[in-house]
Parts: sequence; structure tokens; C-alpha cells
Amino acid sequence: VINSQDSTMNETLDKQDAPVFSYTLASADLRYIEIGEREIYLRREPGGSLVFRGELSGRGSETYINLSEILLEYAMSCEGCSRAELASEMLLHFGEHLGKIYADTAAQESRALSQAEMISEAMICILNSMEAKFTEELQANSINYSLDCCPLSECAQDTRLNRSVEMSYISLLALINTILERFAADWTLVSPSSVELNIPMHQILIMR
Repeated sequence: VINSQDSTMNETLDKQDAPVFSYTLASADLRYIEIGEREIYLRREPGGSLVFRGELSGRGSETYINLSEILLEYAMSCEGCSRAELASEMLLHFGEHLGKIYADTAAQESRALSQAEMISEAMICILNSMEAKFTEELQANSINYSLDCCPLSECAQDTRLNRSVEMSYISLLALINTILERFAADWTLVSPSSVELNIPMHQILIMR
């Protein structure tokens, strides 16, 4: 059973320490026993870049997890849904909500950026939040990210959340596509896609 909650948008933007989303953690042994509440934050690092982080409610930074584990963990929590369709809807909503939170926060920037620059900043936020090692290649009509290794697959092995990998892509794709819709509607996420996930993920390609 999922117990998720979207925090008020104004509170999120006005107070950096307000969680942008929260969900109930379930045990990983197929019994789906509630073991705590995870709070998701979008924070600005000392260097100025935005990053998604997850923490257990009331327990602070010692329970920090990165975006890769957040996506895997939330996907595992959705396994407790009574219907597969409901799980997919929850995963889609989760990714869309994170994308909207990022877009609304980034829109506060006063400086004017091109569409390619806005996409680049968003993808760097996502990949840094996932703690992915990557190389960015900017072209006139394409932006390509080559990943040293798949952050979701690597995190799944470290956290034993292996069965959540494929489901976690639903939220990741929704996150990226929501940002593209807000900032660069004529750009498209080509790879990975819902048709061809390419697990493990070693490339993210966005084209105009």
C-alpha cells in the first residue's frame, strides 16, 4: 500500500527545507510492512546547482539517499498496489511531480537561457542527483549523455532493489519528459524510451 503526499508548491519554493514529496517505505521481503516515511527534497548545493535528495522523516542527513535509490525505492513501494495499472499510474505521477517541482524552481532564475541550456541544467541536476558519472555532448539539434555505468542498475545491486529497476524507469522518463514539456516542447527524449528502455542505461539522447 502506498501512502504518498505532495507538499504545497508555495511552501516548497519559499522554504528549501520543506519536502516536495513523501512516501511510506515498505519492507523488501514481499510482505510490504511499513518501516518509515521517506521525504524528498530539492535543494540548492553550496555551488549553486539543484539536487534531489531523500531522507527518512525526522532523522536528517544521516539517512540521505540519492535519486537513483529514491526511484528504485518508490518503485518497490508501488509493488504493493492491488493492480499493476495503479502502480504504473503512481510511478508516472511521481516522476511528473518531481519534474514540475524542478521546472517551477528553475523558472525562478532571472537569467535568460536557451532551450538547450535549460535542458542541460535540468539533466545535470538529474544525473548529479543520481550520482551518475557522465559526459555531455551538445550539438545544434541533439544533447547526448554517455554514462560510465547505469546508475539505476548499479544502485540496485548495492541496495538489493534489483526487481525495481524496470519499474523505476517509468518515473525517470516521466521526470525528464515533464521538464522537456515545460522548457523545450520541440525537443524529444529519444533514448531511453517507454518502447525501448535499453537496460542497463548507458546513454540518454535528447533531440530536436
